[in-house]
Amino acid sequence: MITVARIDERLIHGQVSYAWTTAYKSEAVMAVDAEAARDQMQVSLLKMACPAGLKCFVANEERAVALLEKYERRKIFVVAKHPDAYLRMVELGARIDEINVGGLYFQEGRRQVSRTVYVDAHMEETFRSLAAKGVRLEVRTHPRDSAEDLMNLL
Repeated sequence: MITVARIDERLIHGQVSYAWTTAYKSEAVMAVDAEAARDQMQVSLLKMACPAGLKCFVANEERAVALLEKYERRKIFVVAKHPDAYLRMVELGARIDEINVGGLYFQEGRRQVSRTVYVDAHMEETFRSLAAKGVRLEVRTHPRDSAEDLMNLL
């Protein structure tokens, strides 16, 4: 079971490792990123960033869907760098009810929609596709923050 699905370009870092996994009582962290999953050094670094006592997975979208099915009774915090990963997972059959959009940072060609969320045209299209599939999209930087509906900000 997904406790929280989050978009954060930094994947696993202090705030993800502790604030989110603690607030949502997660048993595992899954970083979904095809590039990272192919690079053993990145896999090792991401696993080192996981809090002690939590299982850590680094997977591409296909493997992430399979792992979520396999561990459906486990509370898993899922984090991906980009909304495309979640759209692919939904298309592959993953049940994702809500995505927390938190860390999409400034880059050329992106516009700011909240304090820590900058999007480009492709991301907007992807978010609209996710919303059309029934996925709620909320913006929060920290678990204690009030949620804003991303679709109202686009």
